[in-house]
Amino acid sequence: MTSQYFDNWARILLEKEASMRKYLIPEPISIIISWRNKIYIGHIQIIVQDYSNEIVCLNKSSKPLIDGLYRAIINIDKERLNLVADNILDLTDRQHVLRRLENKLTYMTPEQTRYIAVNMPEIIEL
Repeated sequence: MTSQYFDNWARILLEKEASMRKYLIPEPISIIISWRNKIYIGHIQIIVQDYSNEIVCLNKSSKPLIDGLYRAIINIDKERLNLVADNILDLTDRQHVLRRLENKLTYMTPEQTRYIAVNMPEIIEL
């Protein structure tokens, strides 16, 4: 497959992602996430800003990106945030509530976990 093929595929994917942003509450932050030596595309949402900016909802692709598509996405979307997830996490599903420390995703603290258990916010996704 040629780089033009991946560029076209990446443009279509990013256009679709952009068209869905208006339906996501809270506002999403577009990401590339590295987990267990694989790369995924997705977004995070800061879900309890009044309590902590560290607590995010991760929504990621179910399958890792192939290298050509990954390279095309980062060439087109240079502002996309790059995150690394702790290998100990189980991110096999698409959505997770996690703790973000700068560019790293990890488990929430016990206090954060207790807060979310009692105060889970509404997250709107289509």
